[in-house]
Amino acid sequence: MIIDFAKPVPLFPLNACVLLPHATAPLHIFEDRYRKMVHGALDTSGLIAMATFEGETWRTHYEGAPPIKPCVCVGYIARHERLKDGRYNILLQGLCRARVVSEFVPTPYRTAILDPFENDPPQDVDLEPCRDQIEKLFKDPLLRQWTQIGAVRNLLSKEIPTAAMLDLSVMALCRCSRDRYEMLAEPCPCERAEWLKKMLMRTRDTLGRAQRQGACVSDDGVALN
Repeated sequence: MIIDFAKPVPLFPLNACVLLPHATAPLHIFEDRYRKMVHGALDTSGLIAMATFEGETWRTHYEGAPPIKPCVCVGYIARHERLKDGRYNILLQGLCRARVVSEFVPTPYRTAILDPFENDPPQDVDLEPCRDQIEKLFKDPLLRQWTQIGAVRNLLSKEIPTAAMLDLSVMALCRCSRDRYEMLAEPCPCERAEWLKKMLMRTRDTLGRAQRQGACVSDDGVALN
């Protein structure tokens, strides 16, 4: 999909919801300003940029324009359902990483000029060593006891580009919005692959310790069944 970054894109900021490219997020839209945002997006490009609040100002100034973190995920409304009372259920498909260049006063919702920062991802052949290491970890007998690993086994298909596999794996395996944002803000797929590999290795160590102690749930909340 071709995105015209010369035009403002609607911003949908949330506190603990980070979307990555290639992944999807089901969203229930009930606030009046965001109903208008979805309606406007559906009438135009279908684009909405998922943003994340910076700090805690949003708790007291939510109706205004509290600060947001600089990196966003530009998404496309892949599916939508308009309810009788005007609310929407939408499925937002992540498309690309971008940074906020300039933001406009909410009228009634926030929009911004964005700048994509991952225009030329490396070829899959360059990421092959990283992918091989991660796929080996996915197949590790101890990690396979981790319930979430089952959600990423279908990503082992070579038909799925490595950059997409990395983003989808982070979305499936990482529940921490801070870590997800870190991976959204990281422009280099090689660095994202290294982060994912280290996270899997830490989880494997945690599972091993929990198994030796006979625990059903590890200290990190990882279920062993």
